[in-house]
Amino acid sequence: MKKLFVGAAIVVAGLASAKNSVESKVETKPKTEFKAEAKTEAKLEVKYVKQTCGVQITYYSGGQVVGSQLVTSEQETLSDCQKWQNGVRFALQIAGYWTVG
Repeated sequence: MKKLFVGAAIVVAGLASAKNSVESKVETKPKTEFKAEAKTEAKLEVKYVKQTCGVQITYYSGGQVVGSQLVTSEQETLSDCQKWQNGVRFALQIAGYWTVG
């Protein structure tokens, strides 16, 4: 009888401890909500201020200055100005006024 009582006590204790170990704790974390916000994209409109771009041309003949001329143009960017200046230089080369070095 003593063995039966000890055996029953072990079974009851085993079930009680098994119940505690099987039971799992579930923790609930607050949900993080993401709100979709409407994004408005502003298109940037770049307006260039036209600036004066120029080329100073000096005419020589026999080592003497025989004339001078300032040619100007309104250009929006430095890159446009440099392209225009190269065009003036090219036109002078074709006309025979520009000699390289």
